[in-house]
Amino acid sequence: MFYREVFERVFTLQLVIAAGVFVVVCGVLLVALVRNRARKRDHLPFAASENNPLEIGTAIVLSGVAAFLVWVSIQSNQELGGGAGVAVAEDRPAAAQIDVEAFRWCWEFGYRDTPVEVTGSCDRGDRPVLVVPAGEPVEFALRSRDVVHSFWVVDLGLKRDAYPDHVNALTMVFPEGRWPGRCSEFCGTHHVDMEFVVQAVPPDQYQQWLVSGGTGPAV
Repeated sequence: MFYREVFERVFTLQLVIAAGVFVVVCGVLLVALVRNRARKRDHLPFAASENNPLEIGTAIVLSGVAAFLVWVSIQSNQELGGGAGVAVAEDRPAAAQIDVEAFRWCWEFGYRDTPVEVTGSCDRGDRPVLVVPAGEPVEFALRSRDVVHSFWVVDLGLKRDAYPDHVNALTMVFPEGRWPGRCSEFCGTHHVDMEFVVQAVPPDQYQQWLVSGGTGPAV
């Protein structure tokens, strides 16, 4: 799964860097203990003011490592948030325009210029199914009816927040298949139940499903 691949890549990188820092710190500490083992001294073995270049260099290196990790995290977050797991299609007209409305605690999908609307209660497995044409651009307009929610198709790395009084736009191309989706923004008591399913079907089957009023063979 795309989301898991991104997570494992970032986690592995952070683990390697953390292990490297740990080894270096332990090594420096061991050397310091060996060279400056407890014994009677007439004076300190060093003066703090003599080590300013070393301290400044260490601070610069550690700051660089921290900045690098922040940059990697931001890039990975944008990769997930931008839906890099599926193709972005901005150079072709949308084959489907879908209004996504999140509410506590489920989803409503309205297919623009058609009477088709899909919703559910998200209770006891009553999950709404978002049917889209595979291989064609699908344009989403996301909004919330109440509080902040987040439209998340985990396996495809597709994630966008849904706000009240604001529309988030997103155009994507889906491969044929079926994937679970959920709200990833904690929104209250039944947040965990806010699940839906994305069903990407061949374009002709999608059109048949629309003609049937959303009750055809696509789902």
